[in-house]
Amino acid sequence: MRRRRFNIARCLAGGACAVAIAAHTARPQSGTATEGAPELLLPTGARALGLGQSVVAVPTGAEAVWWNPALITRSEREVAFHFSQTVATEGDYAGTVLFPVPSIGAAVAITGRYIDYGAQQSTSRTDPNNLGEFATTSSILAASFGATFGRRAAAGITYKVLQLRFPCTGVCLNTPSRSPPTSALDLGGQYVFRSDTSFYVGAAIRNLGLRLQVQDAPQADPLPSRIDIGAAFAPKFPQLPSDARVLFSADVISRLTDWGPGYRAGAELSWQKKYHLRAGYVRFGPTGSNGSVGVGYATGRLQIDFAQLITDASSGTGSPSFFSARWAF
Repeated sequence: MRRRRFNIARCLAGGACAVAIAAHTARPQSGTATEGAPELLLPTGARALGLGQSVVAVPTGAEAVWWNPALITRSEREVAFHFSQTVATEGDYAGTVLFPVPSIGAAVAITGRYIDYGAQQSTSRTDPNNLGEFATTSSILAASFGATFGRRAAAGITYKVLQLRFPCTGVCLNTPSRSPPTSALDLGGQYVFRSDTSFYVGAAIRNLGLRLQVQDAPQADPLPSRIDIGAAFAPKFPQLPSDARVLFSADVISRLTDWGPGYRAGAELSWQKKYHLRAGYVRFGPTGSNGSVGVGYATGRLQIDFAQLITDASSGTGSPSFFSARWAF
């Protein structure tokens, strides 16, 4: 298991032991305000990552819980599992059960996520010898509800509860076992402009809530609230075979407190709704600037997707990888 060394006091004051994330979020959306709970910004879902995270308007099934809760109304009933490993995490696991109710134009989803940042050595100033080892983990539980308004408009809401934990082996001085739970709220909407669903727009405000507190009020930091606005277009090219489909998407994302936009763009080429190729790029996003590529395969009720980031931050450590599996039932 890899060891990451950093100042434990800074970790606790920031509200999460993910200095690798903070290092790559210094530029996003301009501004220098300290934010807590960076795990609320960690992307998940291989289709979303393959599209450069530009999915605030794109129906992505259960992945939509993390990007725009209004989009769960455009999905089938499904169970989804997501896994990723990046330079900041040992493992990131998420699972969602999604239940649309077409008869009333609504949908609900229940989601759980577990993030493991790996182990850290615990020492004291008076005794530099290794006294113990503690891990840093985060768990997020979320409940989502979405509803349609007519055939073209949809809105949704997600309520999330974040819990940070610091399990310890040996002697760990001044290290709490866990933080108080922190809640956050996501609001989203989508509108379909054309009856053939080839052009749609979406918007979401994510991570609204009280400050993250680990020890006391002076160490509480605001949640990483973001506003995301985007559009998606699936044009029909007469030059392409009828079994081919092309999708283009683009988003603008910014902090709520100080406008300084980041940009996302992506494209997807599908064949017979079974084979998918994706590419995307993020400029000044919450986790930096990077490109991405992805592939997907659907067979029957099973959909499998894989994506990989292309970023200098991963030099020497392997590119961040994302895997998703969805089962419609």
